[in-house]
Amino acid sequence: MLPRRGRQRYDDGRAIRNRSAVRKDAVGAPGGLTELGEELGSWDARVAEVTASVKPPPSLTQANRTNATELGVPDWPAVPVRARACLGGGLADQRCDAHLPSGETGRLFFQEEYAEWRVLRDEAGPTRFELTTELGDYWVLLARHRPERLVELVSEFADEPSLGAGEVFGDLDRDTSDARAEAFSRRFLGRSLTDKNWPGSPGSLNNGERAITCLSRGDNSLFALVNLVAASAVALRITDGVDGEPRFPSGSEAIPRLTGGAAQDCRASDPLIAERIVRVATEGRPIRFDDPIGVYIAAVQSQDLLDPGGQPIPDEWFQRSRQGPPLADGLVRHQRLTLEVPQDAGFNLSDIISRRTGEPMRWGAQIAELVEIAVYVRVGDPGIVQVEADLLPPADPVPCAARDECEGLQESAALIEAATE
Repeated sequence: MLPRRGRQRYDDGRAIRNRSAVRKDAVGAPGGLTELGEELGSWDARVAEVTASVKPPPSLTQANRTNATELGVPDWPAVPVRARACLGGGLADQRCDAHLPSGETGRLFFQEEYAEWRVLRDEAGPTRFELTTELGDYWVLLARHRPERLVELVSEFADEPSLGAGEVFGDLDRDTSDARAEAFSRRFLGRSLTDKNWPGSPGSLNNGERAITCLSRGDNSLFALVNLVAASAVALRITDGVDGEPRFPSGSEAIPRLTGGAAQDCRASDPLIAERIVRVATEGRPIRFDDPIGVYIAAVQSQDLLDPGGQPIPDEWFQRSRQGPPLADGLVRHQRLTLEVPQDAGFNLSDIISRRTGEPMRWGAQIAELVEIAVYVRVGDPGIVQVEADLLPPADPVPCAARDECEGLQESAALIEAATE
């Protein structure tokens, strides 16, 4: 088994069982989905448990739906920019789509932007691209409370109408909610809820072989997201290295001061979120996640994909899904994206050209770089939260390609090459 990335930022939520009573201010399900039904309170309880576990600072604890209403939208590309910086774009893109004989995939090692995908192929190249931003925590609750709906969804994603509960949950006892949650976590997330030393990887219904169902990496989890925002909600300024004046720090400048390894520099997501949250916290603004909390597909730059005649492909070829009934705020909350060329188009996905590079589609990362991922937060007016900013000394962050973290990514890339030769 290759060394796994992204385990350290996962909290398994083993304390959540059947706590489904709904609070007055309970949060909605990701995307506004309604399939948990009367068990929606279990998601609210899970979010509350994770939030409490990260010891939220005053900027978060003092925020509410009255004093924090202004929308903030940190957004970033779905492509793993750190892997590209460390490995080079071509090799990184190839490794992201790798499938090993062991069942492990390049997705586990490189797709770290709260977005994970799979690519279906034929002899000519890619035929279908599927991307998800759905949090695994939500799917564990579906396993607990709505197993029939879960099987139905997995069957749809795998395009296997006859898929049964046995193939989804395996041979483990699935008569109780705890047993189903454990079985799902092992088979779809590659983790055990009861044994943190259990070694595993997602099975074929979530590793891309037969389907991609939800996010599987530990650092693409609800805990990782909440922990990142909570750790970033601190007041910081930095002395500018040129004029000596204090200013707001960049994400790379702030991350070394954040607690508990909550943020990883050189990703697209973490430095951006850290920079935005540090700034509003330094201004004394209350901060909260927009309801419903989730990771959403905010936009797709479909105009940057050209058909063989040089024309942008129709945006409707990108099928967006996993969003419930639209909410009053009108915000986009899709959590799944599929691209497939219609059969009557006269060409294949592998014939589509990137406007940015002039190259044909070969790897999922070429499409992922066109997808904007977002987390919605709400902030209040400056000065509501009393803060005193720490002043950081001037900093000169090391370029991403020269970081020690690159060694781990390069090692994984080399092991993948050796395993697939």
